[in-house]
Amino acid sequence: MGTMTPEEIRTGKEYLDGLADGRRVHLAGRSVRDLAHDAATRGMAGFLADLLDAHRPGSELTTPDGYPWAYSLAGSEQDLRDRGRAFARIARLSGGLMGRSPDFVATVLTSWAGAAEHFGEHQDNVRAYWELARASNFVLTHAISDPPADRHLGPDAPGGAQTLRAVGTTGEGVVVRGAKMLATLSPFADELIVYPFRSLAENEADQALCFAVPVATPGLTLHSRPSFASVPASDGPLASRFDELDAVCHFDDVLVPWNRLFIHGDVSAANNLRPGTGMTAYAWHQSAVRAWIKAETVFDLADRCAKAAGRDRQQVTRQQLGELAGIVETLRALVVSAESGAHQNEFGHYTCESVPLAASGMLHARLYPRAVELLQQIAGSGLVMHPVTADEESDSASHAFMKTYFAGAGVDGLAHGRLLRAAADLTMNRFGSRQVLYERLFLGPPDAFQAKFYELFTNEWESRTSILHDFGQ
Repeated sequence: MGTMTPEEIRTGKEYLDGLADGRRVHLAGRSVRDLAHDAATRGMAGFLADLLDAHRPGSELTTPDGYPWAYSLAGSEQDLRDRGRAFARIARLSGGLMGRSPDFVATVLTSWAGAAEHFGEHQDNVRAYWELARASNFVLTHAISDPPADRHLGPDAPGGAQTLRAVGTTGEGVVVRGAKMLATLSPFADELIVYPFRSLAENEADQALCFAVPVATPGLTLHSRPSFASVPASDGPLASRFDELDAVCHFDDVLVPWNRLFIHGDVSAANNLRPGTGMTAYAWHQSAVRAWIKAETVFDLADRCAKAAGRDRQQVTRQQLGELAGIVETLRALVVSAESGAHQNEFGHYTCESVPLAASGMLHARLYPRAVELLQQIAGSGLVMHPVTADEESDSASHAFMKTYFAGAGVDGLAHGRLLRAAADLTMNRFGSRQVLYERLFLGPPDAFQAKFYELFTNEWESRTSILHDFGQ
């Protein structure tokens, strides 16, 4: 494992060719056998191929030794900041619209490698798999949530849609059966990493599992929601390129090889995976950077739409743009604060200060929906009625009218239409609605996370000095 050099990392074309590997992807009632060329999936697949090509050694996305920054264990505060800048560059390529860009799970895996002792007898498996994933620059995602049916029922539950569990062992590995959801990006991923999301009871040792398998593993089927990509793609320019897809992963007696197994039957190791590896500081760093860049994207789009329509001269619009700018700066400042508080964790690696990262996640769940609302107000009725791709053809019946009627400050009507189509993607259709819901629930139920943040904040607050100590006990 992990014998490839950075120069040998596959190209984007090799990634696309590899998507026809026999993976079982069911999308809207049909089987998709070639995601690289299917109209519903080729835009996202093409973006991921471009992203892999952007990781050539010597690029800003790779460390001096040529490996992706997302797989780096920070040995200094500067390493941490450099990794954060790589997160930002990757996020800007998609406008922050990919909630599960491969660097997210890559950094989770990296935290595990840096604290491999937590995995006990399987620690060498974790280190070896991290080396393989780093050298291959895998497109990784994870599946951690349990299905919505009563997960506590036994194996005879109606429908058989149980939470994933181990059902036996062989000389080659562990056999697992059941389902995990909601695996964003899984149809496009090389590998799927599985671990528990909720705390397990002592009698649930069969669910105490952490492992990695290729998406094309026999017995694994991905039941994906419909794609939000449009035809033509330019009528939904964001959805057609950045719809990651979400899927339920059905494991029908899947064999997990021994060397891909990280936790097996150890309830304590499963329940303490996050504090025992420090993984949240890694994952939240990536997601906080992405939240900042996503806010930038909404602001930029709103600003361009306002200027094209001449609304940037209206006081109310300038106030709305000012609020959007404030959202951007708030989320950026939280990243700066977190990186400024960098410190060595108990495993000797530099990580961010967790309180600003948690604040970013908590606030972003509210600020992103507000940003989309402001974009709707700024773009106005143009979101409902605007030129489409067909109107750009000179022989279109509406070409001449649309080109002049929607003309704005410095742009003709067709260019203005392209801006409005992108804005509509974020505010009017299923892609945009899914983006809002995704950010609301990214860290789990918002109320539960707010209570969790209170505990996190007050643990640090108690170490501070307040002038109010003279007014109470």
